[in-house]
Amino acid sequence: MYPLYYAIIVLVCIIASIGTIQVAREMSKREKDENSPEADLTSLKQERPVKDSSVRLLTWIYTITFIITILLIWIFIF
Repeated sequence: MYPLYYAIIVLVCIIASIGTIQVAREMSKREKDENSPEADLTSLKQERPVKDSSVRLLTWIYTITFIITILLIWIFIF
């Protein structure tokens, strides 16, 4: 039974890593598109939707990973 828990933890961590890499790629693509000072100024002036924030996406990814890991550890210990 324990190998199943280990497999689930590894799978969740891999999914979190893939999500992090996707967010990082999106951010680097945005930075390449907005490399001029004028583009930086206009991006600061315009409001982006909250759900477009990379910090929000990463927070959700790691919160879910943390909760699943804690649940599996709790199951493993008790």
